[in-house]
Amino acid sequence: MTDALTSERTGTPLAVAAQPQPRPRPRPLTVFAGSPGQAVTILDVDRRYDAVVLSPAPGTSMVRVLVDGQVVRSLRADISAVPVTDPATALTLTQQAVTWALTEQDSAVERARSLVEQGDADRQGRVRQLTEIRSYAIGQYRDADLTRDGLDSLLSRFDLNPYEPRHRVRFTISGTFDVIPDVDRDTDDTESDVRDYLRIDTDRVDNVDDDSVDISVTVDDVEALDD
Repeated sequence: MTDALTSERTGTPLAVAAQPQPRPRPRPLTVFAGSPGQAVTILDVDRRYDAVVLSPAPGTSMVRVLVDGQVVRSLRADISAVPVTDPATALTLTQQAVTWALTEQDSAVERARSLVEQGDADRQGRVRQLTEIRSYAIGQYRDADLTRDGLDSLLSRFDLNPYEPRHRVRFTISGTFDVIPDVDRDTDDTESDVRDYLRIDTDRVDNVDDDSVDISVTVDDVEALDD
């Protein structure tokens, strides 16, 4: 094939031979492993086919490539390959690789969601199982089929909360006392003082959980007494 050129001096057409593009030199596939997305032609022993480089296969001397836009293969790193130079072919391969990557991403998200849901279900099942174990052990202790030391040891073995039974006390206290007020204080002042400062002493009651104490004082009446 020749291209026709015109001489500026004579106007005579000149025939110049077109320079052929050199073919890419085959190189080991491992050369392209560091360029994910590179379109290459694999020069296998008995055939040639196009593929897109994905990544080195971890822990091996193989390179992962995408064939036909959907098949992932692991090839020897020393197999020969050349880059695809035809723009249309390279574009098609790139589009296939993008479609495959998006599909893989969606699949990975779905697999991750399934794993999370399965993990949650497993944890919930484990919690239910441990709750049943704790309830059963406490029931055995209440039926005198298990000693307190045995119960504590069992709960500790399964890392369960210790058995701490409680007695909830509800009480009503009523009474009277006289207050000698200061000259400038009336019954409202006395009522306010009683509401704010009258306290129930639980210090002499054994094993009171101080954080559980909830006492409110209601003053029924404050009466002014004559001398």
